[in-house]
Amino acid sequence: MNLIKLITIISTFILVLVPLTIFSENVISSKNQYQLETVIIRIAQYPHYAGCDGLFDLIFNYQWESNGTIYSFNLTTLTLDELSGKGEKALNVDNFDLLLTGATFDSFYKHGSDKELLNNIRDFVSNGGGYQSVCAGTVFSTQGYEKPNRLYKLYINRHTLKIANVYLNLDWSGEAQYIFKMGMGSGGLVPIENKVVKNSSNPIFRDYPKDIINISYGGGPGIYPADIDNPIYGDITPLLIINEELMDTKPIHWYIKGLLPGWIPFRKVKTDIKGQYAAIATTYGEGRIVIYNAHPEIILVVNGTIDQYMGEPVGYGFGETTLPPMRAVFSWTGTPLNMSHNWWIHRRTAAWIAGVPDDNLPPCNELMAFIDKPTFRFGIKEFYFNGEGLIYGIGNNSVDGTSDVEKPSVEIARKIVEWTGMTTIAGNINVLGYAEGSDRMDFYVDGELQYTDYEAPFSWKIENGNLTGVHNIEVCVYDEYGNYAYDGSDFFFITI
Repeated sequence: MNLIKLITIISTFILVLVPLTIFSENVISSKNQYQLETVIIRIAQYPHYAGCDGLFDLIFNYQWESNGTIYSFNLTTLTLDELSGKGEKALNVDNFDLLLTGATFDSFYKHGSDKELLNNIRDFVSNGGGYQSVCAGTVFSTQGYEKPNRLYKLYINRHTLKIANVYLNLDWSGEAQYIFKMGMGSGGLVPIENKVVKNSSNPIFRDYPKDIINISYGGGPGIYPADIDNPIYGDITPLLIINEELMDTKPIHWYIKGLLPGWIPFRKVKTDIKGQYAAIATTYGEGRIVIYNAHPEIILVVNGTIDQYMGEPVGYGFGETTLPPMRAVFSWTGTPLNMSHNWWIHRRTAAWIAGVPDDNLPPCNELMAFIDKPTFRFGIKEFYFNGEGLIYGIGNNSVDGTSDVEKPSVEIARKIVEWTGMTTIAGNINVLGYAEGSDRMDFYVDGELQYTDYEAPFSWKIENGNLTGVHNIEVCVYDEYGNYAYDGSDFFFITI
């Protein structure tokens, strides 16, 4: 899978994703060339029930140095049992610094009925653990609806954590339609404009130079104070304020069947979240909380247009059910910015929640590294033969032939990949890397630097016979401050 395919998956918000391969931590240990204090921020991630949740693995492949201290992240995706406090990786303050909850409606649609899980998350935060969320994970953190005048609102109110002293403004027939009506052919989520609260006492956006920031929006809530009188709730610090009403600036419509063949729009989808919070910081007991109504992790597509048509919606799952296959949907098509354009938001947020001093937060800049080839992310395991020839790929059934050497059959390649359990490489291969915010890429094997490329597109050729068995391949890129992002995995190598 190349980078363009990855962007397409993310932009269309495919929300069914098999577990990602976990890469080794060799880069973290090998780059600490100086005897500096090292702090690792331990992030527990809610189980993946949304495609964009897989991006956090890349976002937190990041290390920075500030005032004599090296900081890095360690992201661990938990099971539901672990969220409930069971097992060696149980969610508690001894194991983790914060819980990251992404775009998973399963959190309150299904798991919210698990009182053991809810109580353990509450205990984790009240005892000093942090909570960071986007979109549906933000819904999960709130008090629910102030006036639950619909059955779905009553249901949500019974299944939320209630660790943030705020109410939701989110209508299934309103704001949520900006994901429910999104078509498979869309070029990305619509951006939503937010005002940065420049006089905020919170440092997350303090170094951001602009007054306005756009973030990818997937039908998230407006947020406003609940003012519940309970000492466990801390003050609310606004970070971002929604600065546009999407029904006015990026309208989508309900359609009805006309007298003539075809469908016609008859009214706008109504939204009413302008002026409400898009992001806040607060506390619950001893724990810090930061919640966002939108998606800094998803690629931002700007200067776009909306086109509505009868088509297939994004497969947004609720448990075992999905939305109808054909309906009135919309596409947003515009100019995609770099994938890491807003990733600094998540990095600075996690660092602040974990107690990193305000002056030591990572910079507000782009930086990412990505191994484009050989593919290993999104659960795909492929077989490469003698250079560029991709014989078999689990997940895409790719059959390709460019090698002069007689290749094994697709069936044999499939069996080899199933046996190794990972992407397998026979003979030569050009490792291709993609970077943002850097003009240099280092290539590592098992933690040892092998090659540095100073010209994009970045690549390094592994010659036939140099590697046999399981080896870890990693790439690393640097920004102007010496901070770096990395990506990598274990691969199985076969000598021809």
